[in-house]
Amino acid sequence: MNATVIGFVAIVIGLLACFAGYRIFRIVLPILGFLVGFGVGAQLATVLFNEPYLASALSWVIAIVVGLLAATIAFVWWYVSVALAIAGLGYAIGYGAAVGLGVGGTTAVVIAVALAILFALAAIVLRIPTGVVIVVSAFWGASALLGGALVLMGRIEPSQLRNGTVDVVIADSPLLLVIWVVLGVVGIAIQWFTTREARRGDAVPVV
Repeated sequence: MNATVIGFVAIVIGLLACFAGYRIFRIVLPILGFLVGFGVGAQLATVLFNEPYLASALSWVIAIVVGLLAATIAFVWWYVSVALAIAGLGYAIGYGAAVGLGVGGTTAVVIAVALAILFALAAIVLRIPTGVVIVVSAFWGASALLGGALVLMGRIEPSQLRNGTVDVVIADSPLLLVIWVVLGVVGIAIQWFTTREARRGDAVPVV
């Protein structure tokens, strides 16, 4: 029952992120900041203490603290928070891709951190263009959507959703990888053509 609920929730979140990510991004940025921060904090705790995902009270505390910090920054500083949120999604995608390609442990974390920094720098240097948010949210949403479907089909456990299922999508089958790419591209196209007004006034306030 819990797996069914989690699967449906992942599908709904994936659909919204993939096809309406930018609009949701602007509205629920603090919530997204917490979720991204929570996931990053939990993953870092897993690597630092060499234990299963959220297996101890300390790992929960670290995840919640990082999540609350990210949510606070998102609420107070829009410009900085968008960059951090994009970095967090970049971390999730980078870590999942590394694991899916058979690279684990500290190396996977280093790759994920490098991609997170790259995403954040791109967002800052390019002044957070709509396109950066659209691309990241579309592909992250596509992976969450596929992950939810795989949970409902019983092919993965709900705990495997922690990396946005990018690792599962890449490692499971070439067909899933193709579907992920197609969904991401379609999501980008739909978001791009439905955010014309937002893109015209895409001046992001610093405070």
